[in-house]
Amino acid sequence: MKKLFMMGVALMTMAVANAQVAQADIEASQKRVAELQKLVDSQPKQCGVAEVDGFAANASSAAVLAIANSQKLSELYGKKATGAEWVDLGTSVAAEAKQLKDAQDKAATAAKKLQDLGDEAKKGNPMAKAKAAKQVKSASSVMTYAKDALSILAVETVEQGKMVSQMAKGQ
Repeated sequence: MKKLFMMGVALMTMAVANAQVAQADIEASQKRVAELQKLVDSQPKQCGVAEVDGFAANASSAAVLAIANSQKLSELYGKKATGAEWVDLGTSVAAEAKQLKDAQDKAATAAKKLQDLGDEAKKGNPMAKAKAAKQVKSASSVMTYAKDALSILAVETVEQGKMVSQMAKGQ
């Protein structure tokens, strides 16, 4: 009887610990999402440099999807999700991961283009230098936005995958 009681206490302790970990994961995700939302709300205008704008567009799309996916995860937390809800969430997380990968693939090209623009800003006549310097400033702002979003997304996307896996195991 004592062994049975101790096993019961151990199982309850593990269940509480798992619930706390999951709740802590949800809260950490909500903090990251709040940071992403601030970034999305303050997204700079396109700079006119296709490589940089493409990089930022993918980062922005991934951020918007991460925000939506976090909301879906919060709603599904602690409830029995339907098959359709799992499919919807899985599809959305996959779309987020694709946008993130596309952004990461474009990062090096965008950085190289920004460096080339910086080099151009140092050459030529004063008018050409001024125009190039203005474009470098605008492109730098867009690059900073995209890099900041990616630094949060790199963590958030992985953590969302872990939470989906944990929640699916609990179903």
